[in-house]
Amino acid sequence: MITIDIAKKEDAREIRVVLEASFPTHTEADLVDAIIASEYYVSELALVARDNDEIVGYSLLSECFLEDERILVLAPVAVKPAWQNRGVGSQLIEAGISKAKRTEYRCISVLGHAEYYPRFGFEKASQYGIKAPFDVPDENFLVYRIADRLSEGTVRYPASFDGV
Repeated sequence: MITIDIAKKEDAREIRVVLEASFPTHTEADLVDAIIASEYYVSELALVARDNDEIVGYSLLSECFLEDERILVLAPVAVKPAWQNRGVGSQLIEAGISKAKRTEYRCISVLGHAEYYPRFGFEKASQYGIKAPFDVPDENFLVYRIADRLSEGTVRYPASFDGV
């Protein structure tokens, strides 16, 4: 049975194992290290999926900006290959959204698969006048509304995202 918990400092090595197993390069693992070292890390929104004592998945919501307003960005979501397609990623995303709803943030942005994220309530950012900071297909840049009204503008990522 999978449990979802807030990541602890002592989970760092196992989280890196999950990230490196889930992505072909170390980019996501390095991104997580950079976010954790930044002021934009929100520790209660870093989640691990556990099977008993083994960490099998990880998700991170951290701060980015919509113009001058701080919002959340979902990146990355990672699940060990042996655990993929078993609902672990979905559990992590749902738990992250649930926790984010108890914060002051107005929305969550994600750059992701157009067929996957809408099942959680993500919608095209463009329909709210929200733009990505780079060229990306409209259907892949999405937001999850926490507040009823969202600001318009361009999302800006902190320096920890540079080079990713």
